[in-house]
Amino acid sequence: MRGPNFSLAGKTILITGAARGLGAAMAHACAAQGAQLRLQDINGEALEATADGLRADGATVRTAAFDLTDFDACTDWVQGIDPIWGLINNAGITNHGHVLDQTVGDYRSIYDLHVFAPFVLAREAGRVMRANQGPQRGRIVSISSIAATHPRPGVGNYASSKAAVAGLTRSLAADFGTDGICANAIAPGYVLTEMNRKILGDEGFVRRIENRTPAARWADPAEIAAPVAFLMSEAASYINGQLIAVDGGMNAFLQSNEG
Repeated sequence: MRGPNFSLAGKTILITGAARGLGAAMAHACAAQGAQLRLQDINGEALEATADGLRADGATVRTAAFDLTDFDACTDWVQGIDPIWGLINNAGITNHGHVLDQTVGDYRSIYDLHVFAPFVLAREAGRVMRANQGPQRGRIVSISSIAATHPRPGVGNYASSKAAVAGLTRSLAADFGTDGICANAIAPGYVLTEMNRKILGDEGFVRRIENRTPAARWADPAEIAAPVAFLMSEAASYINGQLIAVDGGMNAFLQSNEG
């Protein structure tokens, strides 16, 4: 009996927001399994630095620096790549604030990047994936958040957009399921990334997160990237439409360890 295939050798995978943090970690995790990478970020200089590091390790990498809220640019990027096996919708931003201080524009900017861009990218990538040969034709993984189900005060635009990512993922799974394309979402807990630099400077907040997480620590980006790479593989062929928490147990833990 043939064992599960975790390899990504020869498979082309697109990753957004790949210059730093989770996106860069995902690029390294997929490259370690042999994937050919197509990386996007709005910060071209940082993206090239990450790509150069991957190339030095032997990875095949091409980059594209553009704003994902330019939906025509999203379409052009995907349509210029063939074949496509995987799409990882990772790019994200924060714009926290109390609901009374937020505007429609604040919400729209978050939704453009977190929801509408992944929709456009998944739609266009799905068209290409459907032409792949074999019963398994592709993978779409989008990054949601623990905030989608367990928000804290002041993150309404972020939390609601990440909940929308989960809903979009389930719809993609339903629409593409018979095509052999699996769509799933990862809901990370609190991760040591550049985007979290501001809150990481709040020692009290850092300790509260540690106390409310059974693992008693924040995640390293590589710990989020590893399950993403698995979901990209053929071994994940029967996982579809799921929101998978990778949070050290935080979402399942109702008590605090604070004494």
